[in-house]
Amino acid sequence: MKALNANPAATVMGVEENEKTHTNQMAQEASAGKSSLSPYALSGSKRLFDLCFSLAVLPVALTLIILVFILYPFIDGFPILFRHERIGVSSKRFYLYKIRTYKKNEPSSGPKDNHHDLVVVPVLGNLLRMSRIDELPQIWNILKGDMSWVGPRPEQSQFVDKIIAEYPKYDARHAVRPGITGLAQINNPNATIEDHQEKLIFDIEYTQKASLRLDLHILWRSLVVVLTKK
Repeated sequence: MKALNANPAATVMGVEENEKTHTNQMAQEASAGKSSLSPYALSGSKRLFDLCFSLAVLPVALTLIILVFILYPFIDGFPILFRHERIGVSSKRFYLYKIRTYKKNEPSSGPKDNHHDLVVVPVLGNLLRMSRIDELPQIWNILKGDMSWVGPRPEQSQFVDKIIAEYPKYDARHAVRPGITGLAQINNPNATIEDHQEKLIFDIEYTQKASLRLDLHILWRSLVVVLTKK
């Protein structure tokens, strides 16, 4: 855990000098393709944790999802859920499920280069996004084995293909199951798809240092980010 940033909420830009040095070292490793996969990353113990944690939070998650299903038709009709094709472990494609937060006349099931062009569902859309409730259907992805609670965030297949064509080492992040949250999300929560090289630094670090303790740390820090918006 000593290798983690001293300030968990620090972003790539504006960090202290020692954090910059660490970041530069990780960037060099990512560029050189140096990656020693943590034994925990694809272990049965991590899978067992994912299943147990999912079952533990499922009653609360289902309650929130049912409440959204009751309210949503009155605000923006159907559909409530949508799916995206994403890239998972070993570059396998799968469908990720989310609660729709954009207006239904927007093709939100397809890839978007600029989310600023989309119209968020009034009131409920922003609430779901800020609270991350829109991500709760991904518990189904975890139970299916497509995802983990913690890991690199899965990106849309069209974006991944373009990034790998330009930056082949990006594929190294697919050595582990993607996660609902990850090291990149707690260090740079406002990053976009254009920041893929910055996020890759944290993604590679996670694949090398994954552990139950680190997963618990990331889950806790993710909750703090959601509650404090920092």
